[in-house]
Amino acid sequence: MSRNLAGAPADSKVPPIPPGLISPAGWGALTNNDLTVWAGPWGVSFAANLTPDKTTGLRSWTEAAFIRSMRTGKHKGVLRDILPPMPWQSMAKMTDDDLKAVFAYLLSLKPIPNKVPEPIPPKR
Repeated sequence: MSRNLAGAPADSKVPPIPPGLISPAGWGALTNNDLTVWAGPWGVSFAANLTPDKTTGLRSWTEAAFIRSMRTGKHKGVLRDILPPMPWQSMAKMTDDDLKAVFAYLLSLKPIPNKVPEPIPPKR
């Protein structure tokens, strides 16, 4: 719990995924033991640092960017897709007031510095 919502550990190692185990035509996903790294047809995704750390977390986000992200499924509302397992589709149905409350709660957490790795696209 000391790293709660700090995302995938910066030193997370992704083991090789056996060829053919996961494909865009099939179903399936793999995850690590702490559920912060996921592999599936989208590639490999790492849980984001949702603490208010200034350089690696949400402190640089605005409330509007957070809400736009939850509505569009785009990082900061305009960048890359937000990948599984983040349930942005469910959060998109929340009211603006609810999303503002979630953002305020996240900003109230203890900041934890943790630079999460960038997603790894699927091998084609």
